[in-house]
Amino acid sequence: MEHKNNQKDRANEYFKKELSQEDITKAAHYTYRDGFRLGLGIFVGFLLGSAVLTTIIYLLNFILHVL
Repeated sequence: MEHKNNQKDRANEYFKKELSQEDITKAAHYTYRDGFRLGLGIFVGFLLGSAVLTTIIYLLNFILHVL
């Protein structure tokens, strides 16, 4: 059991040296902002995709009706 605690303490010390609290906070902030951008991009992509498909279907329907 003591071996596991020692290993855990060494791992905690390593990450304390590598990652500061500011880095963790900054990463969370970017994750939130990037997630918002991703969601907005998906929404706009679906909106544009729907508009393109609607236009193509309308044009095909118009062409087939004329023939």
